[in-house]
Amino acid sequence: MQTDAWLNRDDCFVPGRELFRSDRRFEVWVYSVSHSQLLLRSELADNAPRIDVLFKPVEAVRTGMVYDGLVIRCATAEERARILAETDTVGRSGRVHILETSDGRADYVVSAAVGWAYDDEDVRAPSRLAFFPPASDPVRILPLAARS
Repeated sequence: MQTDAWLNRDDCFVPGRELFRSDRRFEVWVYSVSHSQLLLRSELADNAPRIDVLFKPVEAVRTGMVYDGLVIRCATAEERARILAETDTVGRSGRVHILETSDGRADYVVSAAVGWAYDDEDVRAPSRLAFFPPASDPVRILPLAARS
């Protein structure tokens, strides 16, 4: 498995193909409607890099907020047809990514591209994959008097 990847060509998306796997815990970090982007981020772990997974442009999504272990694979032909019909996204990119967990839950993201990056940044540092406004940090935004 590649440590950094950006998949956006048709030959990357073979039905049923596993694209990404990690035993780490991931959370939905940012979803931007205006930029049609979904960022999943791993929790920090001792001596382990931060992992960001980005989907864009997102056309349809059904996700949980937390994934304990994460597998991303291409939908099978049957899954793809069902999800595209349910979400009325037929005629767009049509790339359906299945998000699976170790407990058997299966969610999906319909997007033209998916990618991931490993780095040693702080959990609140911006992603290398996309720009999102930094997290609101009370220390930076509250007046000094309010902090005492």
